[in-house]
Amino acid sequence: MAAASISSSLLLLLIAAALSSSPALSHTCESHQFSHRNLTYANCTDLPTLNASLHYTYDAAARTLSLAFTAAPASPRGWIAWGLNPTSTGMVGAQSLVAFAAANGSAVVNTYNITSYGPISESPISYGVLSKSAESSSSGGAITIFATLAIPQGSGAAVNQIWQVGSAVVGGVPAKHAFAADNLASKSTLRLDGAAPAPSPGGKVNGGVRNWGNGFGFGLCGICVVIGVSIFGF
Repeated sequence: MAAASISSSLLLLLIAAALSSSPALSHTCESHQFSHRNLTYANCTDLPTLNASLHYTYDAAARTLSLAFTAAPASPRGWIAWGLNPTSTGMVGAQSLVAFAAANGSAVVNTYNITSYGPISESPISYGVLSKSAESSSSGGAITIFATLAIPQGSGAAVNQIWQVGSAVVGGVPAKHAFAADNLASKSTLRLDGAAPAPSPGGKVNGGVRNWGNGFGFGLCGICVVIGVSIFGF
């Protein structure tokens, strides 16, 4: 009986730990504050990879997308990137905003039309850039890209977005990023109207509503199985 009581207490502790540590349940974008800026956005979403988040507002009448993309570079001397791809879902064709620390320590953001997987160079992009800036976090090493883009007629309610982080900037040029699973999976569909995609089994996604149906559900079931073995001796 005592063993069962101890195991039950352990189960509760493990569930609490899973709830607090699961990336799918963290409320990063909802609690994020932008230093020295009085900015609010209609939507925010914690992106599913690279611990990144996106705040955005789409003005349908003006056809403008205002955004704040936040992520931490892969190293203190690295870079972060966010962009839209009007022709594909991957990196090639992406119209990107890339930010990194300049030589004087301030954060800069440049535009890049990604035409291949080879070296990139600063260039205009196919979206009108009405404004762009970047700031570094005073703690944690994150960088935020702020921008307002003009969205062309006929783009529809959904656009392809990509995001990325890298570890080095060489001569003012972002070096190649890693090719780990999270780097390769850093792409999704962004609903300009803020609507969430269809719910996955067990939960909802995007628009500030987190997904319960993927890693957390699997991990919690695994915890229950382990504790079940401990309690019931199976």
